[in-house]
Amino acid sequence: MLQDVLTALRAGDTAAALATATRWTAAEPQNADALFWLAQARGGAGDLPGAGEALDRALALAPQRADLLTLRGYLDLQGRDMGKAEASLTGALAQDPNQVPAYIALAHLALARGDRAEAERLVAYAKRVEPEHPRVLLLEALVAARQDGQAERVLPLLTAAAERAPNDPLVLSTLGLAFFERGNFAFAVEALRRTLALTAASPSLHGPLITALDAQGQWQEANAAADRWVERQPGAAPAHWARAQRRLRDGLWAAAIEDLEAVLAAVPGHALAFELSMQALEQLKGVDAVREVLEARVAADPGFPVAWRMLLNLVPTDAVDALAQRWLESAPGDAAALDTAATLAERDGRLGDALDFAEKALAAEPRLRESALLRARATALLDPEAAVNRMAALMATAATPDQARSMSAWQALAFHRAGRAEDALRAWGRYWKDGPELGAPLSNPESAEAATPAEDGGAGVLLWGPPGSRVERVHAALVAAAGDRIMLDRFQPRMRDDGFNLLRAAPGHPMAGTVERWRAPFVAMGRDPSPLIDALPFWDGWTQATLHGTTLVAVLRDPRDLLLNWMAWGSAAGFAFPSPSIAAAWLHRILSQLLDAEAARPTKVLRIDADLLDRDPDAFAAQLVRVFKLETTPDLAPVLALAKAANGAPTDFPAGAWRLYAGPLKAQLDALGALAVRLGYPAE
Repeated sequence: MLQDVLTALRAGDTAAALATATRWTAAEPQNADALFWLAQARGGAGDLPGAGEALDRALALAPQRADLLTLRGYLDLQGRDMGKAEASLTGALAQDPNQVPAYIALAHLALARGDRAEAERLVAYAKRVEPEHPRVLLLEALVAARQDGQAERVLPLLTAAAERAPNDPLVLSTLGLAFFERGNFAFAVEALRRTLALTAASPSLHGPLITALDAQGQWQEANAAADRWVERQPGAAPAHWARAQRRLRDGLWAAAIEDLEAVLAAVPGHALAFELSMQALEQLKGVDAVREVLEARVAADPGFPVAWRMLLNLVPTDAVDALAQRWLESAPGDAAALDTAATLAERDGRLGDALDFAEKALAAEPRLRESALLRARATALLDPEAAVNRMAALMATAATPDQARSMSAWQALAFHRAGRAEDALRAWGRYWKDGPELGAPLSNPESAEAATPAEDGGAGVLLWGPPGSRVERVHAALVAAAGDRIMLDRFQPRMRDDGFNLLRAAPGHPMAGTVERWRAPFVAMGRDPSPLIDALPFWDGWTQATLHGTTLVAVLRDPRDLLLNWMAWGSAAGFAFPSPSIAAAWLHRILSQLLDAEAARPTKVLRIDADLLDRDPDAFAAQLVRVFKLETTPDLAPVLALAKAANGAPTDFPAGAWRLYAGPLKAQLDALGALAVRLGYPAE
């Protein structure tokens, strides 16, 4: 009987093995060996409870048999009873220290709980018994992967294990994933395909297989692998999610929607799947179809915020408030609805309502960033000392690091209004400490000497202002007054690629700006650049020397005010603020180049005094007319509106605000002070 069971199991004929083992135990119900193999056959057939029942009967007959205890441990592992499994396996080794399968299982348990030392000990014992066992080699590789300086041993050990057990799914899958992690995609594909041919579908293998095929440019094979995954696991959301993304990439909108709907059937709250399905539906049937689906979704599930937010983006501006109110009424107390209502109320200047909504939203969900910031913005505008105290309390309640960092900017403003310069600097420092996340790195100001100008230097006007200069207000003034003369595309996602944007190649590089590259987009548009105003996010002496036929209009303020406003409010160009010292040195370099350019060709460099907007708006408007040769006087209403946010908070500091920081920033402000005098500003 035993030989018949073994033959059937080796042939993969689970049904025959189970039938033979059942007849054997019926004939010999007190035979522990018969019950052991019945447990093996039932386990192979997926009947874990039946396997456990047979094994427990065997253990009642022979409680000290190590092989029975080992199998009991493996069944408990499959049943996720780790404590019981570990006790059985340890008991097996106490009876027979040569039970390699027990060592293997216990070592895997040790690795799972992060006990590498225990795993090493168990592997060492197993090697004494059977050093070339494929699962022991596998464990050696897993232990080596967790040791510093042992990474080069992993692949040789796994390869050796695969040579000894070419049909072991665990060995093959581990080898395939190891190849995948090291970028050996061709080898990864081979191992992963062999594994999937031997085992049931596994998301942990299908995903890497598809990615590895993609990495080799085998798009069609990757698509076929995604199809096979869905065929093998038709109800698995990860399979449909992987295929949906491929179908979206290929523009197969209807097919992608089918997969995304399968994902949503399994995970109804999958926000990204819903968003992508709406995008595909828009491509397939248009906006009206999307609106119809969104309306149906919010009616059926008013607590699903993604649908409401997408619907808000589709309605006209004058209908947004009504839809937000409908959301609130449909889902009273919903944190996302309250968060949106708070934002809209602040936009409309209803600060009391905004704070009320924000407080209720945060009570329901403390991690809401927008409501937390709204509360911080409002708090910063209280009586200065009250604002400082309240901001300290709000900082203590920050639910996430991102919330705390964002609040730091408003805490700094509260300290500034209270006259506490050193505390304000520390708060701004916390805000800017992760500078790369908050803005673009500083471009290097190249001097005029780095340029190799052509005879043709272009024509027209360049408009630029350093960080903190209010240049965005000049942009706003010119949009109506200069019409299509003002070119603001460099401040938008789709900008001209001519080498004169924010991030630039070094002079002499093939991608560096030249007059030819600058002029080419205008020629393509059929436009003469001579009357145009090209707004630059960054300027330096090299720019002026390269485009020497243009006139630069520089929007300026006292350099010390530039430094402070940049630190507090950021910049129109989106530069990060690295530190007061680095920012001051950078401003010094670029403004020194401006003075050099002005001295070399005074008629080609003109200045706009941005602070004149505060002192005399009419004079500021006249200044714009004169400098840009405008036919009409600009309407300054939209410009003056930029001075305050909807909640009444200022959007920058007035001239001379730097004096509060004369002590703590003495070194930086002294250096900029000398430059300020050269630019015509007072020394003190």
